Amino acid sequence: GTFITESAAGLNNQNTNPKKELRATNKIGVLLPLKQWGHYVTSLIDHLHHSAEAMEIKLIIRTVSKIDIHSAELSRDFIEQDCCAIILPWLGGDQNLAGLHDFERASELPVILGDSIPGMEACCYLDPTVDLDIYHTATYLQCRYFKEIGYKKIALLGPDTTGADYWQRNLMLYSRWCDLEDFPSYVGMVNRSPAGYERIIKRWTAHKGDLAIIVYHDEMALEFIQACDQLGYSVPEDFSILGHNNNPLGLRSNPPLSSLSCPYDYVSDGLVKHAIARSKGLSEQLTGPEPQHFFIRESCGGRLKYGNDVEDIASTLLAQLSETDPTASSSA
Repeated sequence: GTFITESAAGLNNQNTNPKKELRATNKIGVLLPLKQWGHYVTSLIDHLHHSAEAMEIKLIIRTVSKIDIHSAELSRDFIEQDCCAIILPWLGGDQNLAGLHDFERASELPVILGDSIPGMEACCYLDPTVDLDIYHTATYLQCRYFKEIGYKKIALLGPDTTGADYWQRNLMLYSRWCDLEDFPSYVGMVNRSPAGYERIIKRWTAHKGDLAIIVYHDEMALEFIQACDQLGYSVPEDFSILGHNNNPLGLRSNPPLSSLSCPYDYVSDGLVKHAIARSKGLSEQLTGPEPQHFFIRESCGGRLKYGNDVEDIASTLLAQLSETDPTASSSA
């Protein structure tokens, strides 16, 4: 469980495993990589502010070019500003995990993560054993939803990158679900260029009319819909699309984008509460299934098939999310 890296070993006189300073204050540091954030990150920051205000906590937000052992020096700045912990709500798809481990070990304040990282499970606001249960994940719900409304072919579309840990988990869970349910698997990975989307669409043309597509996040889903329109394909008649994170831009797309999203206040409350607990040498990880909301509009094909009755299908699936064994009952 110990990582020894060149970056950590190369710093003179840098203590890479200091004792965490436990201090009870009303301030928490928030550190964000300075990258293209998108809807999810901006919404999460907004909800972090609301959660902190409700708990009478002040947030000190800093940005950094990348998170590694060098940026761990910021923990001293946070200490001088009377912070009791550091929250990293979002890491970015290209975050180097060795650098993240270096940062956490070198930080003099407890570090709280919005993602479950191997070797850093105690830092995550959410009990990572929940994330590993296929029957209580967003990926499972998306696959299950498409199966319930009658699709026999379900594809997964995501970024063409090796550093996106969350995408890799989605890919693993999707592959496992397809194997358990005896579904064929179709995976597309794009660099989000027009040529990249065109390549995937042409590959999936053979399944036109029968293929439902789960997209990594709404921004990619909207780009895919636009690419379909430019190539003369129709959504949801040719390809059904379900996004993630409920970007408001999806309401104005043609057709309006269906999406699945975890409530942002659930994440932000969990981050702040776990940070406060860790600053006292305790833990307050959230347990149980992570709540999800379906936003069923036009792009997923559910209304085309079932009209407003599709809301009942989605509600049944969400109700099963809280069950110990979601496979015990089914609306199929």
